[in-house]
Amino acid sequence: MMDKGSKKGRRLSQNGAGYLFAAPGILGFLIFTAGPMLVSLYYSFTKFSVLHSPKWIGIENYVNMLTSPSSLFLKSLKVTLIYAGINAVLVMVFSVLAALLLNRNFRGRGVLRAVYFLPSVVPVVATTVIWNWILDYRNGLVNQALRMLGFGSLNWLMDNKLIFVSLFVMSLWTCGGSVVIMIAALQDVPASLLEAVDVDGGNAWHRFKYAAFPSISPVVFFQLVMCLVNSLQIYAQSIMLSDNGSPDRMTYFMNVMVYDHAFKQLKMGLASAESWGMFLVIIVITGILFGTKKCWVHDNE
Repeated sequence: MMDKGSKKGRRLSQNGAGYLFAAPGILGFLIFTAGPMLVSLYYSFTKFSVLHSPKWIGIENYVNMLTSPSSLFLKSLKVTLIYAGINAVLVMVFSVLAALLLNRNFRGRGVLRAVYFLPSVVPVVATTVIWNWILDYRNGLVNQALRMLGFGSLNWLMDNKLIFVSLFVMSLWTCGGSVVIMIAALQDVPASLLEAVDVDGGNAWHRFKYAAFPSISPVVFFQLVMCLVNSLQIYAQSIMLSDNGSPDRMTYFMNVMVYDHAFKQLKMGLASAESWGMFLVIIVITGILFGTKKCWVHDNE
């Protein structure tokens, strides 16, 4: 039999191998995530412009971004929350409806699934460039089609309301990943539940309400959280479609504001405080979602 010393030595060897394999990920997290976060937390309590050494000013940055008349933090937070909330709901509804359609048996289903999924693998910069060309006021395909139909051109990228419509359409065009995940979830719905609804005389709505949705609700919840967090961090679409948040700062989202203050105005301290403010907002929203999870998410265990 193996003595205790040899068992302990083997255990240490196995643990050492595990730590060795995990070391790159741990070091990467500490160096590129945890480290910069702690440094930015310190900078948020300082006046720091890169050109000069940080000067400790306490909570002045946080007070200014919440109370100063010149601060755009609250407006930026408002437009970001509006966009993220509406976009997350639209993406979830569209993903579920598209998944229900693509989960049915019909000719060409595989091709249609690929068509839905392909835009999601295109880089966001390339996607934004394409949509910028499509929605251009003078030569965009959409406005050319409207003029051919006898309607006037619409300024999709410079109108306060139409810019949000444009962003929502772009987001729906690239949500193929969520659609694929929903299809996989629908395929795991127990056939016995669907048959039970059919036996009781239920229609397609009843099958979804009483059988499909309870089974896929944990997946919907996870996708909702991820979509909401990603929507709160929107950045590339704004800076490529508009000039510094135009029109009327309606696309001056949080990440755009942080970039503007940090790398254009060199207000690193203020930008760090705004970043932590946004981080706390995301934590609160995520906490609310998890707090209300039991109200509509069914536990399948």
